[in-house]
Amino acid sequence: MSTKRVELAKQLPLETPFSVHIFPMFYCNFKCNYCLHSLPDEKLKEMNFVRQKMSMDVYKKAIDDMAEFNQKLKALIFAGHGEPLLHKDIAEMVKYAKQKDVAQRIEIVTNGSLLTNELSDKLIDAGLDRLRVSLQGITSEKYKEISAVDIDINDIVKNLEYFCSKKKSTEVYVKIMDISMDSPDDFDRFKEMFKNACDISAVEYAIPFVNEVDYSNIGELSGKCKQGNQNKSNICSMPFYMLVVYPDGTVTPCCATSLPIKYKNVMTSSLKEIWNSAQRNAFLLKQLNGADMINICKDCSVPQFGLQSGDYLDDYKNELIEKYSKLK
Repeated sequence: MSTKRVELAKQLPLETPFSVHIFPMFYCNFKCNYCLHSLPDEKLKEMNFVRQKMSMDVYKKAIDDMAEFNQKLKALIFAGHGEPLLHKDIAEMVKYAKQKDVAQRIEIVTNGSLLTNELSDKLIDAGLDRLRVSLQGITSEKYKEISAVDIDINDIVKNLEYFCSKKKSTEVYVKIMDISMDSPDDFDRFKEMFKNACDISAVEYAIPFVNEVDYSNIGELSGKCKQGNQNKSNICSMPFYMLVVYPDGTVTPCCATSLPIKYKNVMTSSLKEIWNSAQRNAFLLKQLNGADMINICKDCSVPQFGLQSGDYLDDYKNELIEKYSKLK
């Protein structure tokens, strides 16, 4: 299993998406103060955010569609605007995708609070390749402050230690938000706490991802991107290599909380048709002319904070416009 990124521009256009993100739940058991789930219901309604969960019919149709691509995905990722482990069929979802052999890596992004020993056994048996756990602190008090929940941090540690003791090939990646730590010593404490509960531990930097959240109430943000550096791009690269499937089957170009465009639904079109559609190609050409030209994208933090090394397309703009213009 590899998580190494390639230089994206030299691979475009792609016949097969590098990744598909499945959003199985638009519910969460946390209300983290930097996340949309901290917002009141009336604000979520204004954002057209509807709490929903994915049916197995929608999910299986999406996975079956992935099998139609010429190559395997690099990654199938369960994540989204909610907690994937809230879905009662999450282990069955992983198992189905593994059986269909649609991706080199199947990954879950979770807050880890619902990871029981029983669920760990099911996910391991299903063949999960990577478990990515986002921590909100190293004390129960910090969890209460940030996520408005009563959590015993020791339970999370013990449950992850169990997972690590039973796993076969699953990589366990545990990250903590920089705003969850009160002093430089906290990172050393974090690494010590989780030394037997993960394969990799890291810090991620909080970014202003949700425009409707007042980040001034959270504390001073570092100004760094999630991976620790900042390099603003005029082009968002996400739509060029990924698709997102919402709980109702709607397919979107990225994981932003406000969408610049909605593609078709997997229940009416295949993912391969959507990937190769004139609609998607026209949107990519708009991106290449500058994210600032697209209403939603110009206010999105991803081009400034969310891109990883190798994903920047600015220097290849004219070359890529020529390539995608030929696909019309």
